[in-house]
Amino acid sequence: MSAALVGAGIGLIGGAGFWLISWTWARQRFTLMERIAPYLRDQPRTSRLLQENVATPFPTLARIAAPLLNDATAVLEKLGSTTTTVEKRLRQSGSRNTVEHFRLEQVAWATVGLAFALVLALASMARGTNPVAALLLVAMGAVLGATLRDHELSRAARRRQQRIIAELPDFAEMTALAVAAGENPVAALDRVSRISSGALAAEVADVVAQTRTGSSLGAALAALSANAASTELARFADSIVVATDRGTPLAEVLRSQAQDIRENSRQRLMEVGGSKEIAMMVPVVFMILPVTVLFALFPGLAVLEVGL
Repeated sequence: MSAALVGAGIGLIGGAGFWLISWTWARQRFTLMERIAPYLRDQPRTSRLLQENVATPFPTLARIAAPLLNDATAVLEKLGSTTTTVEKRLRQSGSRNTVEHFRLEQVAWATVGLAFALVLALASMARGTNPVAALLLVAMGAVLGATLRDHELSRAARRRQQRIIAELPDFAEMTALAVAAGENPVAALDRVSRISSGALAAEVADVVAQTRTGSSLGAALAALSANAASTELARFADSIVVATDRGTPLAEVLRSQAQDIRENSRQRLMEVGGSKEIAMMVPVVFMILPVTVLFALFPGLAVLEVGL
């Protein structure tokens, strides 16, 4: 690598660094609205006991990285990881973290990815790789780290929703049994959620807690239906609301729904098994069948060798 090319790369990196510093400094200017916003309240103050305060293990780092976090949030919003979808997936995964805490985790993952990519880029530049390709590798490492954290959140939400669907038939039948014994829907949901364990029991416990703090059962179940990623859970919440409003027998509705969920699960399992037929044939064709042919042909080949 020539000295001119190395000098051009160093100058490009230095110029980009000075430009980022000046651009960040220009963005730090506070407007009049931002100055008076801490002294104004858009809504009345509520009790701190009802507020969910998620403490980060590094509060000083969170305050220092706040400007960087805002810029990274804007970039992630453009990439598709919007605040609305993050809030919904955090709710579906059962996490108590806020969106700001999740963005801080994304920045941390992006920093780790950038560090690994920087080590690889320096090693590749020592072997004569183009500096532009090394810079692209560093940028890809940072983007990959943030994307992996977003993918991990989506996978956690999907796993939890699958557990909820698996627990829903038994939960619906126990709720139907409690309602048939004479309890009202709120008491039945409270009883079943207290004696049960799992993701669905935690969701229903939150619904019961909302009803005890002044919210109606219909509004709490409507929020549960809106945040649910599965149609089965949304139909479970809607069926309780409709049965309560119209006065239809809730126990029969819940038993029928539990049966429908089991039938849907069985049908989904059959569909998955049908889609895996080709994958199931791979070990049979490439592993079991050749071994069977070798066992069948080996005695004949041994006899022929002895005869020769």
